[in-house]
Amino acid sequence: MNTTIPHADLTDPETSERLFFLRMSCAIAATVVLGFGAFAALGISSFRSPWWVHLHALSFMAWIALFITQNTLAYRDALPQHRRLGRVGALLAGWMVVLGLVLTPVTLMVDRVPPVFTPAFFLALDWVNIACFAILVFSALHLRSQTDWHRRLMFCATVCVIAPAVGRLQLIAMNQMSVWMVTGALLVFVIIGMLADLKRHGRVHPAYSWGAAVIFLMAPLTDALSDLEALQSLALRFSGG
Repeated sequence: MNTTIPHADLTDPETSERLFFLRMSCAIAATVVLGFGAFAALGISSFRSPWWVHLHALSFMAWIALFITQNTLAYRDALPQHRRLGRVGALLAGWMVVLGLVLTPVTLMVDRVPPVFTPAFFLALDWVNIACFAILVFSALHLRSQTDWHRRLMFCATVCVIAPAVGRLQLIAMNQMSVWMVTGALLVFVIIGMLADLKRHGRVHPAYSWGAAVIFLMAPLTDALSDLEALQSLALRFSGG
């Protein structure tokens, strides 16, 4: 594979759009580094965490790295390599969904829930976030032949993944964490995409409406589910109560 980026004609809408998603993938990665790096610098998190915490972190970091790589390949017009790596991405996405569903109860069992959350709220928050990621990423994979839908839905799916990093930044800045404010911050990324569409195409692609709707629903769904007696009982059972 050619590792050099050819001279790009940014007056071409397709090239300009590919560059936009490459830049946004780097912005997403920077947000993750900033959020988790700040926690590490403050001594709130450490490498002495259990092995499964590191497995979770490495899996989700691998997704961010893959997202940057895929956007780089698209920008370089290395589409055959992009498609082959996409098969790895599909497997990784499935692994992340299973891992998230399993490790959230494990976190409750070993009493590693952040003190700002009740067990029921933490369970609802994580499972809703995982569900939103799954809906968006597998929709993007299903529509992979429709590039315009695929790249926007995959972008929105990756925005879901960075919710924990955004929450950490909010906690540091405001000494509190609100799922509504985290959701609002995530939607800023989507709004930037919408504005880029308006500038480039004169309209917002409908994929962003679907992506924004799924991300927005994270907050009310988390609140609603955490109030359910059945989920509260389940969280209490996981936490040994």
